[in-house]
Amino acid sequence: MAPRLTPAGQRARPVSPDGGRWLVATPEYEGLTTYTGGIGTHYAGLLPALVAAGADVDLLVLAGEPLTSTSAPGGVALLGTAPIRGRGVLAVAQRARAVARASRARSYDRVFLPEWGALGASLARRTPLLTNLATSTALQNQVSGYSPASFGWRRGAVQVVQSHLEVRQIRRSAGVIAISRAMAARSGQMLGRLPPSRVVPNTVDLARIRSLAQAGSVPGWWPRTGPTILFVGRLERRKGVLEAAAAFGRLCRTHPDAHLVLAGSSGDARFEPDKRDLLDLVPADARGRVHLVGHVPAEQLHAWVRAAAVVTCPSLWEGFGNAALEAKALGAAVVVTRGSGFDDFCADEEDCLMVAPGDADGLARAVARLLDDATLRDRLGQAAARSADAYAPERVAPLLLTAADELLGPVRRERTGATSSRPS
Repeated sequence: MAPRLTPAGQRARPVSPDGGRWLVATPEYEGLTTYTGGIGTHYAGLLPALVAAGADVDLLVLAGEPLTSTSAPGGVALLGTAPIRGRGVLAVAQRARAVARASRARSYDRVFLPEWGALGASLARRTPLLTNLATSTALQNQVSGYSPASFGWRRGAVQVVQSHLEVRQIRRSAGVIAISRAMAARSGQMLGRLPPSRVVPNTVDLARIRSLAQAGSVPGWWPRTGPTILFVGRLERRKGVLEAAAAFGRLCRTHPDAHLVLAGSSGDARFEPDKRDLLDLVPADARGRVHLVGHVPAEQLHAWVRAAAVVTCPSLWEGFGNAALEAKALGAAVVVTRGSGFDDFCADEEDCLMVAPGDADGLARAVARLLDDATLRDRLGQAAARSADAYAPERVAPLLLTAADELLGPVRRERTGATSSRPS
């Protein structure tokens, strides 16, 4: 297996106190939007750290619902939000136009956008755009085994347009920042030649999630007897939820007091497994020990992670895997899959156990090992918490500033304070 890539293993050059003016746009942001996936948790940890490292950061949140707060913490300037009222292609166009307007309103040294949603599709060609390769419509469908035709002509057409615009954004970027080596490699396989690229891992706000875990508690229904196995992720095929349920179906024969908690939102009911599909993978007499709880806010989830005996993130493929990093930060005994983004921050038998994607039997064996060996659980959990420290925001932000300087050239200021143009 290739050596794990950690921020400690990457070298950030000394960062100037002036990290430049940044425009960051995102459809989700932890603390500001009700739904927060990997992009939202990553950016919520990263942007305040960029400010602390000397950058001037403007944030544009392009959500289809009102924000839960009117300000962003950590010195991040929350721009007037652009409410997205349309759906489908119209929403994609509205978001792209909002980003283009914001980029023209102020002179920016770096415009940092995920490829998801094609937020940068309408930017001028000379924009100093860094696209964050975190996920894409085409990649998500490929991992799930879908095509635009799977969604019917109307939604399929939206996917075709959005995917086309995401590729356009990537190709027109001055540089790309991949969240893992696996993401960089797979994007290159799918798109061919990419713009100049660097790998900068995701980050999570370690201090915050550890504080939430300490302050939180498990709900009254939480199993009081027997070990609890916690699955964290959307209840979708690509997240390995079928393997999680099937593994529990095997495991409950040898561990009849074990419980399985599935914490995550359901996927599209037309394609993704529902409650009955998942319970069908478990013996009838054990189905009462399977708990489907839907989306769990961070304020509750982190306490659940600490209470669980084992946490599983058995994705078929993962760009990075924030949920696993958060669980490791809390000292959980974690089982993940090898061959994708987990490889960059997980080491089999050192700070977690790793199994092949799609292997329910292997997942069951790994979970059983942890349930049967308290010493192994403790050793892996302690090592996991130590290794997660390398992904704290203050460790990752300087790597991103260095990568931006390498891809765009260093920020240069005139004596008047004006921003110089990006080197051609």
